[in-house]
Amino acid sequence: MRITSANLDETVELNAQISKEVEDHIAYIEKRLIKWRTFPIEQQAFEILKLNQLIEVPIPDLNWGGAIRRFPNGQNVPIINTAQPRVYQYFIYWHEIYHLTESEELKLHGNGYDISIEFDLTERKADYFASQMIFGNGELYDYYHTLEFEDFYVKIAHCMKSYKSPYKAVLIQLYQLAKKNQNQALQEVIKSHFDKQLTTQTWESLFQEYSLDDTLIKPSNVTNLNAIKGPIKEEIKQHSDVELFAENLRVVEGWEKEFKRELNKS
Repeated sequence: MRITSANLDETVELNAQISKEVEDHIAYIEKRLIKWRTFPIEQQAFEILKLNQLIEVPIPDLNWGGAIRRFPNGQNVPIINTAQPRVYQYFIYWHEIYHLTESEELKLHGNGYDISIEFDLTERKADYFASQMIFGNGELYDYYHTLEFEDFYVKIAHCMKSYKSPYKAVLIQLYQLAKKNQNQALQEVIKSHFDKQLTTQTWESLFQEYSLDDTLIKPSNVTNLNAIKGPIKEEIKQHSDVELFAENLRVVEGWEKEFKRELNKS
């Protein structure tokens, strides 16, 4: 189910139903996995993903945020699409972490599964978990009301910048808080804008006009295949006479070069 203005209320109601479970999972993550508490929230997520052999590749598909793949050694490896805007990558960091740390849920998906714009209950839990890690205790509502701009998109751009969060995630969280505060006027404004999508160029112009960091809405296009290359290099060290390992390394390095060639064309 894709979230639209028509099912926004249903989504918020579902969030309320899963909130206790998600809160418990956040407590688990904060206790067990967050090591560097002074780091920005997106960097905390990145550090967790690195421990799980993170792979980063620019895939030219705006409907594809990332995936989890199970390698032959049994390792569940997160993959991030770095062709997406950075704010979306940061959201997917936490989305991935939810899946990586829900072992029972992972078993249901066999050798892995994609994260796309479609979702079931598990995907809603992962999205809600990501939003709560990013937005925290509800300050978004108060912050939004301190912004002295008339234009709704300008206000949302400032929220996107301050929380390093994608457009739709800001709107869903803000709508949920507006309902909690019985702010009917804000709910209507959010719904009237929810299905509209500004172009990347329009967002860039808006961010630049208000001196906001526009790199947040641009892709990083990072290629990082070290999670694959590292184990192969270790095998080469231990079995230098086995040509298969060297050939595998050449194949992976060829992928890297191909990704970079494609980026240089664009």
